Amino acid sequence: MSFFVEGDYFEVCNCDVSCNCIWLGAATREDCDVLFAWHVTSGAKDGVELSGLNAVMVVHSPKRMTDGGWKVALYLDDRASAEQSEALGAVFSGGAGGYLAGLGPLIGEVAGVQPASITFEKSDGSPHAEVAGALSMSSDQLVSYHGHWSADFSGTNSFVTDFRYEG
Repeated sequence: MSFFVEGDYFEVCNCDVSCNCIWLGAATREDCDVLFAWHVTSGAKDGVELSGLNAVMVVHSPKRMTDGGWKVALYLDDRASAEQSEALGAVFSGGAGGYLAGLGPLIGEVAGVQPASITFEKSDGSPHAEVAGALSMSSDQLVSYHGHWSADFSGTNSFVTDFRYEG
């Protein structure tokens, strides 16, 4: 096993509650904008420690996510060393294999992978993640400052859970 990571995960998308994509159906809007946020409480890749680091993936996809052609941006914790950043990127892009490798065939364009100041907080069971200067998301809303996302998605679909990936 070259890596394992576990911790807190949540996602927010622009679908009405509840998201049809989970059932392989079409989004409730004309396209699907979704953000995934991970906080690694424990983990390592090839001996590189990843505990305490965060990652956020932004996805813009067609109305039916399984059609592929996703446009993706990946933000990696800017507190990571170069070695940690490379490991974090490999794990959360799916490049290192494991669960997230399944996303590979769906991705049509990678808009970028870049370091960012990411905060991930979990209070009262309600998580909040922020990518400085780019976006802010919590389990009941999504606000974007720049780029494609310009709306407040209050009251739309969100999902909160623990995660553990190995590869």
